Amino acid sequence: MRLKLITAILISGLCTGMAVAAPSGVGLGLIMGEPTGFSLKYWTSSQFAFDAALGYSWWRYGQAFQVHGDLLWHSRSLTQSEDGFLPLYIGIGARLKMADESHDYPDMRVGVRIPFGLEYVFARVPVGLFLELVPIIDLTPGTDWGGNSAIGFRYYFGSYK
Repeated sequence: MRLKLITAILISGLCTGMAVAAPSGVGLGLIMGEPTGFSLKYWTSSQFAFDAALGYSWWRYGQAFQVHGDLLWHSRSLTQSEDGFLPLYIGIGARLKMADESHDYPDMRVGVRIPFGLEYVFARVPVGLFLELVPIIDLTPGTDWGGNSAIGFRYYFGSYK
């Protein structure tokens, strides 16, 4: 109970003063790293967004197709100027990884993602540059852990709030 109370206080404290500019609408771009492919982000408010990606993943057993989706919470901007802003984000999501069936390892993995990252969003052009590190806990075919890391960019279709 005490941990829940402390967590609620910390989150509400971070959420105050969150009046930072944020893109609205949908961002579409590329993600490079683990995985490499296409990235999509949908802002629901200045604090929350959904993101998703699909692409190829290179892992210890070879190549695999990966799709993931996350709910992201953005903190107050680390820096904000008339050129742009840089919020940190944390989230939770899911990942599906499907590998080639011609090997002696499980061809599908389902896991939970916990992304940590930051995204610089330009004020004058609707573009965001991001970097993220993501611990992953695979739940099937057995419990295992791993991670993703990537950089990328998105072009936002919409206006700034």
